Amino acid sequence: MQGVSIRTVKPKLPPAVIVGFLGGIRDWLISLTRRMVPPPVAVIEMLTGFWASQSISVMAKLGVADHMSETAATSSRALAETLKLHPDALYRVMRALSTVGIFAEERVGEFRLTPTGATLKTDHPQSMRYFSIYQGQLNWDNWGALDHCVRTGGNAIEHLHGKKPFEHISGTPERADIFDRGMVNVSDMELDPVLAAYDFSPFGTIADIGGGYGAVLASILMLNPGATGILFDLPQTAEGAKRYFEAAGLGARIEVSGGSFFDSVPGGADAYLMKHIVHDWSDEEAIQIMRNIRVRIPAGGKLLLIEDVIPAPGVPHFSKFLDLEMLVATTGRERTGEEYRALMAKAGFRLDRIVPTISLASVIEGSPV
Repeated sequence: MQGVSIRTVKPKLPPAVIVGFLGGIRDWLISLTRRMVPPPVAVIEMLTGFWASQSISVMAKLGVADHMSETAATSSRALAETLKLHPDALYRVMRALSTVGIFAEERVGEFRLTPTGATLKTDHPQSMRYFSIYQGQLNWDNWGALDHCVRTGGNAIEHLHGKKPFEHISGTPERADIFDRGMVNVSDMELDPVLAAYDFSPFGTIADIGGGYGAVLASILMLNPGATGILFDLPQTAEGAKRYFEAAGLGARIEVSGGSFFDSVPGGADAYLMKHIVHDWSDEEAIQIMRNIRVRIPAGGKLLLIEDVIPAPGVPHFSKFLDLEMLVATTGRERTGEEYRALMAKAGFRLDRIVPTISLASVIEGSPV
């Protein structure tokens, strides 16, 4: 599969504090807008949000954006003929999505892509196509079972399918491919902010634990030519990572190995990186993974967790809804800074600092004790 594009130049982005301030203003304006309409109207707008999300997912699945342009309008009837879709039904969905900024209807039945809608194209540099398909095709039923999760505390996947979450996701090649590509979409969105906010240059060898096909590690090494890397993931994923690194010309600088991080992790690194790994697991499971790293990490090494951090009560943040995604789809959860501090302490680490980025994710840095 195609991975995240490798960064060869350190991204230059605005400071996280400025972006955070502007985000706070945006959240205040959204809250103000909701207070300006009658409460039932505000509730209706929130309740029907899934109408838009499912419409976006279906457009992504059908590949509609791949046949459109941001500069010239395209006929929905011509799109229907090309893609073998029902012309009236396609028009109605595209017309609805023009009200939320995915398409722009310039004349009746004539649409062009907006910059937002362009992210549904497969080859867009910040594509969200497969994440959109994942949400509508694989994750739809999970959220329908939220009531079961609230009643029992268990996740929806085990309830619906009788299998552990990641066992179910990898159960068919199609399901695994959609999930993997969807996670690549999200990873690519967060990569520049992480590279801009955190300095990886002090580390001679960086181990990416659960690093997938290795695009994050590859970008770190391209920006730090004196460093080497270790990529550790499940055996079948590790094989794909080897091919990815060879194609990128990094094969000689990266050691790739496969296995389960619940059993052990490779030694030989002075920084151990995990990007959106810990949030997938319960406290007990996360502590076990970090304890396996603690056995291997040198005294002066660093543990680097890239995760969303839940802010204080009353502060709007996407992590508070992402936490519900963890509830329905995994055994994990999003955590506050203090919860990460306590979790790391139980695994033998001290939380040194939390480095915010202009994305939702932060870099949580810890040291062995």
